[in-house]
Amino acid sequence: MIDVRTEIVLQQALEALSAAQAAPGVTAAVRCEGLGAWAGAAGSADLAGSVPMQPDACMPAYSITKTMTAICVVRLAETGALALDDPISAWVSDLPFGDRVSLRQLLRHTAGVPNYSTIPEALRALSASPGKAWSFDRFVEACCHHGLDFDPDTGWSYSNTGYMLLRRVIERANRSSFAEAFAQHVAGPLGFSSTRAIDDSFASLAPGFSRIFHSGNEHSGEPRDVRSVYDPGWCATGVVASTAAELCEMLHALFGGKLVLRASLAQMTELLRVPGDHPPYVTPSYGLGLMADPDGPFGPEFGHGGEGPGYSSNVAHYTQMGERRVSIAVMCNTDETDAAAIGRGLAGELRQQLGETVTLS
Repeated sequence: MIDVRTEIVLQQALEALSAAQAAPGVTAAVRCEGLGAWAGAAGSADLAGSVPMQPDACMPAYSITKTMTAICVVRLAETGALALDDPISAWVSDLPFGDRVSLRQLLRHTAGVPNYSTIPEALRALSASPGKAWSFDRFVEACCHHGLDFDPDTGWSYSNTGYMLLRRVIERANRSSFAEAFAQHVAGPLGFSSTRAIDDSFASLAPGFSRIFHSGNEHSGEPRDVRSVYDPGWCATGVVASTAAELCEMLHALFGGKLVLRASLAQMTELLRVPGDHPPYVTPSYGLGLMADPDGPFGPEFGHGGEGPGYSSNVAHYTQMGERRVSIAVMCNTDETDAAAIGRGLAGELRQQLGETVTLS
């Protein structure tokens, strides 16, 4: 097990890192091959500072759901229910690009499908009616009938719309809801009790605070709890809620061969260098539902970030931290905190505890 001294060091580091970012509350978890796991929390679950944040607080993981979507698609491919190189037209009809775009391209963000998060019409609708999301058909109408941003496999551009289409593929290939498919292919095999897909409301989750939505005085700038304001249907990709500990275990299990076959994991980790610079990533890359940096300061890194109204999160798996595999997850109850930076800070502390010193740039 992780020894008491290391647990104390991680807890102290979490408190310092969260305070440096003025985060209301943060949860974190570490899983270290051969040593065990640790989970901790810092700060508060409310803005008044009167309710301590708990390590098992459940919050939306937002785009970390893309990793889980990719796991579902890959597992369905392993059973023959679909093929990664199927055209999207095999599963979703009436798309003008349906025969040109494959599931693999959607998973890798190389399909060229416009991203609904950057379409002005969608942004205006979200601002005007945050409590009533568009339907799938409305998203398709706004995002999929005005041409691709580029020809498939000739570029790379992050697309939530692509993962929205993959959610529909999963539902049809699995003959179930996305929530049921997720439970069958991810949460169930790992025995999770907290991780689940959210369909209609964040009401059962820990409070999350944002300045995005205001009632009465729109210019007040005061953060508010988004749970009563935001319809998670605006996250049309699907959104999974989880704890830091279960997010950490999910990624550790994926790389430990507990969720997909080794051959499938090899496909998921076949990386494409993405355009531009994205500090602190040295070589920013993407696989199938996985952000990656093969040249990171703690060794090759795979994972994903997630940010949306009220919350931010990050999960990372380091395949060679010294001689061990290490996974670290961080969840925050605000969208103004850099969860990835807190995770890297914890990684640095853990590396030192393992006898390896790293200098962060």
